[in-house]
Amino acid sequence: MIILRDLARRLPDWDAPAKCSLALALLLLALLLALGLGGPQDARLPARVGAFGLLISLQILFLWANRREISPYHEARERFIAGDYRAARAILEGLPVSSRISVDALALLGTTYRHLGLFDKSGAALDRAIELKPNHHLALFSRGKLMLVQGAYAGAVEFILKALETGAPNIVRFELGLAYHLLQDEPSAVTELETVREIIMDDLPLRLMTEYILYKLHKFDASELPNSELARGGLGFWREEATIFDATPYGQAVRHMVREMEALILRAPEPGGITPASSKVHS
Repeated sequence: MIILRDLARRLPDWDAPAKCSLALALLLLALLLALGLGGPQDARLPARVGAFGLLISLQILFLWANRREISPYHEARERFIAGDYRAARAILEGLPVSSRISVDALALLGTTYRHLGLFDKSGAALDRAIELKPNHHLALFSRGKLMLVQGAYAGAVEFILKALETGAPNIVRFELGLAYHLLQDEPSAVTELETVREIIMDDLPLRLMTEYILYKLHKFDASELPNSELARGGLGFWREEATIFDATPYGQAVRHMVREMEALILRAPEPGGITPASSKVHS
């Protein structure tokens, strides 16, 4: 039933040759099945083999006919991953109406708007996605992340908790811990950041912020912070984050934390006990 419902939704967007091919294939499939089940004995096996081959051809036809709807979304996602948010926005806004109401497309569009600083449009797209599918954990998390960068930390906590309840991966606990920290709910911040710490060890920006907050909360000493060589990439990310969201309380808070991290890392001992005296961290 799900396949038939999906086909009924997509079929009107197919072009005429694809619709004609589907009609002929279904007619031929019906004839082959009739022959394979009730035809002469010596014709049944060839008819069944032909019906099986035709089913494979129908699958290829479905993929080909739906290419126009699927391809732009995936292209937009690739542009988004590459950091080309304007190109991702242009592709998503250019999708046909039937594609724009996809929850995945709306969640991606809302997240793209957030990176471009278009908070009202981001909220509208994400709210529509959640309206269509209330348990869509990516849309819920993206709504929470939007509220985080706007400085609405309590709302961010609420939405990220909902995302976790509906299946979001544990890595989103980083944003949850950061929101708790900015709310000055330090016990909750420690719980979330200690939970996520091992998961993000290979993500230097997240690792840097996590260990900075835990250090500030006296969970370990400065010698456990990433050294200045490793921290350059992480600090660059947070400097950019502070610049993008400079007009929000979040951006101002991140800028303050970046200054403190720079000072801490410059004072932290390097592996082997070497402490840089005059080096500067570059993004």
